[in-house]
Amino acid sequence: MNTDARYIFWLLDFLAHQGVDTDALRSAHGLDDLKSMDMPVSSRTHTALLLDAMEKTGDPGLGLKLGYQRSLATYGQLAFLMLSCSTFREANTTGLKYQNYPGRFSGHSIITTFSEIDGQGCYQVNLNEDLGPLRLLAVEELLANIMATARWVLGQPLPVTRLRCDYPAPKHASEYRAIFNCEPQFDTPVIQLFFDAAVLDAPMPNASPQSARLYEAMCAEHSIRRMGGNMAWRVWPLIVKDPANPPNADQAAAQLCCSPRTLRRKLQSEGWQYQQIIDRVREIHTRRGLSDPTLSVTQLAFQLGYCDHSGFLKAFRKWTGITPREFRSRLL
Repeated sequence: MNTDARYIFWLLDFLAHQGVDTDALRSAHGLDDLKSMDMPVSSRTHTALLLDAMEKTGDPGLGLKLGYQRSLATYGQLAFLMLSCSTFREANTTGLKYQNYPGRFSGHSIITTFSEIDGQGCYQVNLNEDLGPLRLLAVEELLANIMATARWVLGQPLPVTRLRCDYPAPKHASEYRAIFNCEPQFDTPVIQLFFDAAVLDAPMPNASPQSARLYEAMCAEHSIRRMGGNMAWRVWPLIVKDPANPPNADQAAAQLCCSPRTLRRKLQSEGWQYQQIIDRVREIHTRRGLSDPTLSVTQLAFQLGYCDHSGFLKAFRKWTGITPREFRSRLL
């Protein structure tokens, strides 16, 4: 997953303001030749740059600052698309649809999903286990950037009601209160950010349907170009459409205009098997569904295509190591 150079340019400027010698960083990571905003920067270079940034700033809350202070310009056409939407609901749907647009971790190592639960909007952050020492920084950057993006789009702060984090309280936990305007909960089973859903249908101050259609086409083209070679990304929406009745591998291959053998080979080269993607989609849906106290475990199991309760329990134990009821009790 490459990263757009526009983000790297901004990151280097941000670090320069923190007193970091960015000329040395450019040379160390082969970034002296960056000349275009659209030039891709490899994920390996991006990761190494962030690890160096953590070391040189010595700031444990660097992720929060990167997310909250990030420039709107780093989003390119996606920023204009979201600002042109008619409502925050539309902007939210659009932003999640193209979450892979800026590169970096979002849409690849981190998948953000959204649902409405009992009058509240709920962002759920789902991680792949490939972030290593950058896990906390990546999560904090994403959560803080949700707040910054909502502020740009709405013209006011997002009315957060609750924040759950699946890691211990960091030393800089006090910084969370200033950004999220609530008392965060740590060591929870899932990462979720709740807010008052009333703002979802608020009219946008810069709405422009014609501009939105233009930017939508640009973002779609960019997103397809960025991820067109990623087979797991192409398979994902086929399963999300109906997790209870996903197409089998042969059917998915036919929809993607390739042979079943090619599908298996490309998925394997990316570290996936077809059933793993189905399980991942169902796990994400399950974690989100268990946050809704009005939805029974049995109802949730049927929604995801499990014919019997025991099969669902077995799958959930495999994903989390605990039962759905234990998971829900920790949440609620």
